[in-house]
Amino acid sequence: MEWYIEQIFRELPLWIALPMVILLGILLIIWILLPLWVLFIHWNLSKLRDEIRNLAGQLEKRDWDEKAKNSIGPRD
Repeated sequence: MEWYIEQIFRELPLWIALPMVILLGILLIIWILLPLWVLFIHWNLSKLRDEIRNLAGQLEKRDWDEKAKNSIGPRD
């Protein structure tokens, strides 16, 4: 790896080699962190999905409780 960076600096002018090495470093970091990012997004989506299911369950329970109260109450 060092040899490639050394060759880049040897063959190209500094004003081209330096941004190229910085860009390659950023791409390497992104490539390394991408799997972690995907796992983090998947984990958050599963938590969000669970929360939506819980809220839907609470809404259904509330609707069911309201219907039960209305059916038990006095009728005119």
